[in-house]
Amino acid sequence: MLEPPPDVTDADVLALVRERWEAGAGAAVHLPVGWGAHHWRVDVAGSPTLFATLDPDLPRHTHASLEAAYASAAALGLGFVWPSLPTTHGTFTVALGGRTLSVTRWLDGVRPTQSTPDLPELLEQLHGAPLPATARAWSTEIDADLADRVRDLLQQEWADPLGPAARELVVAHVSEIGGWTREHARLCDLADPSAYVVTHGEPGVHNQWLAHDRVWILDWESLLLAPPERDLATLVLEGRDVAHDPQMVRLFDLEWRLSEIWSFAQWLQAPHTGDADDRAALGGLTEELTRAHFGER
Repeated sequence: MLEPPPDVTDADVLALVRERWEAGAGAAVHLPVGWGAHHWRVDVAGSPTLFATLDPDLPRHTHASLEAAYASAAALGLGFVWPSLPTTHGTFTVALGGRTLSVTRWLDGVRPTQSTPDLPELLEQLHGAPLPATARAWSTEIDADLADRVRDLLQQEWADPLGPAARELVVAHVSEIGGWTREHARLCDLADPSAYVVTHGEPGVHNQWLAHDRVWILDWESLLLAPPERDLATLVLEGRDVAHDPQMVRLFDLEWRLSEIWSFAQWLQAPHTGDADDRAALGGLTEELTRAHFGER
């Protein structure tokens, strides 16, 4: 997130990091990076040493699911995984202010300007990895009645400053949301749990990192056992020539699209200030309502 959280301070993060990860931590500085979670650089003896992430409590990211995901990523033993660090209590997460804090080591490097050519090979290694005992299986977070819930939301008042514009966007696309929801429900029935593999969930360029002359994949909060197309959809979106089941790619395109639409619509209907995060939410809503589907031009 671009703005600091209103209910958790740098001092709160520093105190918890000192208690559960690194007693010698000297400072925690909020970083306006990423999306969905808040992040801090944690310094030890004046040098960046740790990277702390505060994930919100969401239906798809509960404290229990985050603990399972981070523990599973750490257990993979793959050379491109940048994992979370265990606490002094042996867990990978700690509750903080109704959210969940986790920590990785600081990794000096840069995000690539475009998705790495190595991504298909890295995903092939990931999908061939033994299934961690702690990993959870994917199940859809999209309710079959999502279109009705969206229509109910449209009957409520949408708060200024960005709510009215967001509402107009949703009204213009509400019939498409209904069609996407019905298609999504049909495709869910085609997923075969016996063929699930370890998936990252969001392996796009925003979670790739170049450091120490190699490619790393970051941010493992969405790790689940799922059809490989949960990750391969990213390659299809990028125009890569990769073997895939088109129906499963379509499923995970719709899964992402509908979850983002519902999240952003709720956000912008509720009271907000119009800050950088709110403007990003409106941009995200616009993108998901108007973009082409994966594999389409």
